Amino acid sequence: MFVVALIAVLMGADALWNYSLQRTQAENEAREKAEVLASEMRVMWDFIDMNQDVINRDENGNFRTKTLVCVVAAKSVSTLFTSNTDYIIRFTGETPRQKANAPDAFEQEAFDAFRSNPGLASYSGVRTDEETGQRVFRYTEPLYVTESCLECHGEPAGEIDQYGYPKEGMKVGDIGGAMSITEPMSIYEEGIAISVTQQALMVLIMVAVAGLGIFLAANRLLLRPIESLSRAAHDIEAGNFDYKLDTTPRVGGEDELSEFTRDFDSMARHLERLCTDLNSEVKKQTEETRVLNDMLMYQRHELKKALDKLHEESAYKSEFFAIVSHELRTPLTSILAFARLLLENPNLDEKTHESIADIEANGTLLLNLVNNILTISKAEANRNELLVEPVDFVDLLGFIKKTLDPIAANKDIALSAKADANVPISMADWEKLRRVIENLADNAIKYTHRGGRVDIRATFMAPLDPRAYDDGAFAGDEGELAYGDGGNVTARSDSKAGLDSARHDWEVPLPCSSAPHGTICVTVADDGMGIDESDISDIFELYKQAGQSPNRRYRGTGLGLAVVKELTELHGGVATVESQRKVGSTFCVRIPYVPLPDEEEDFDEDSAC
Repeated sequence: MFVVALIAVLMGADALWNYSLQRTQAENEAREKAEVLASEMRVMWDFIDMNQDVINRDENGNFRTKTLVCVVAAKSVSTLFTSNTDYIIRFTGETPRQKANAPDAFEQEAFDAFRSNPGLASYSGVRTDEETGQRVFRYTEPLYVTESCLECHGEPAGEIDQYGYPKEGMKVGDIGGAMSITEPMSIYEEGIAISVTQQALMVLIMVAVAGLGIFLAANRLLLRPIESLSRAAHDIEAGNFDYKLDTTPRVGGEDELSEFTRDFDSMARHLERLCTDLNSEVKKQTEETRVLNDMLMYQRHELKKALDKLHEESAYKSEFFAIVSHELRTPLTSILAFARLLLENPNLDEKTHESIADIEANGTLLLNLVNNILTISKAEANRNELLVEPVDFVDLLGFIKKTLDPIAANKDIALSAKADANVPISMADWEKLRRVIENLADNAIKYTHRGGRVDIRATFMAPLDPRAYDDGAFAGDEGELAYGDGGNVTARSDSKAGLDSARHDWEVPLPCSSAPHGTICVTVADDGMGIDESDISDIFELYKQAGQSPNRRYRGTGLGLAVVKELTELHGGVATVESQRKVGSTFCVRIPYVPLPDEEEDFDEDSAC
């Protein structure tokens, strides 16, 4: 179809081109005829003009007009010629003496063209006749004034000539008028139509013959072999390799389709062998997979038994640690109690006093370690519980300071503990909070250089109206609380306890629904060695320590901060840290404030979130 359409388009373009050429040729022939007629009329005009004296004068040379002048003779001949043919010859002028000789639209165009281009010999073109509607060829030649014309048309203008008409005042060389010839184009167009029709019929016949020939050739040489290949491909897709293809060489040599058919057959036979081998391999692999699956099921059963045993042993280990830790606490508590009693004895010499102080400090560290092990063991067994009671943070921080004072004194570290006046008594687990703050303070003392400071401080953040979250803030004692988008609270606290005016910032997401009565914040700040930024992300993980290396200066179990996180989250709170290397660290523990049972009824609900 594409080839046939292409042939049709090309032959159609050729027909249009021939049509255009024939029209141009017809126009040229009409112009040649018009030029011949114009030449004949011009010769007749000149003949009459040259014989004026013979025609209009007697033997003595006296003028006696017979009204046979050049223009009259030319018009008479043109009228006779026009009446006997389809051609029209007329003479016209821009200032005619008779109205019938006035120029029409085409003739006026010719006069304009002659004036604009004095060297123009003729003006012609194909037009449509307004009266008949037929296409005609129009031809116009200018008529120039000669010496013989001046007798009737020369100067002075307005003078009456011998025929009774006023002279126009023309000069030799002026355009006195024009000769207009009109030829019908019907005879040419009929010939063109016949020629185009014949060519169109020839094109249709050639296209039909070419299309039929191409179809027959394509059907035999292309479509049938391709159809055979398609059927073979469908058979192979269905797993049937008993197809039939004609692979015999063609007369006159092989073409591309024959080669493709032979290659297709070779590929199909190779694929048949591969399928046979693949089926055998699949059966083999299926059997091996079944054996491996049986082995895997056996190993899975054995692994389950091992995991069950491991869980059992882990439970025994956790229980053992809990029992041992619990049993170790009793003698350690007694040792610490006796050591403190001995330290109160004023009669001890200095060396004995220092030894007993070392006993108390190391005993405290050992008791801390035992408590941490016990907490982690209970956490693994999901047995950590809160023993809720009223907690006064002034007493709590005072107790912790008294416990850690000997350890801080051994390193000449200034230890301070302060609870703001607005920190209320809250329902919480006194012992677990003590261990949280004590672990943080003990760590701070451990990683602070001799002569440094460790400051423990408790503050209270009252609940806020959510409408104040966008831009609200209020000032507190020695600190400031600001509020960010989405209900997150950002607390900024300026430490005045010797951190060289260092500013410690932290940001903690605290949904209002989790702390409807406010939040108690306990911070432990030091000016020690600080923590690398890379270690902060997992500092609260179990058995993780900042700067873990075989040569690190400070050793530990990695349980302290894990215990802090466990016990803080047990209270529904959160523990965070901000630190800068060689500047210090600030650990912050936030727990929801829980009013005493008899105070909760008096709580103003309008001030809650």
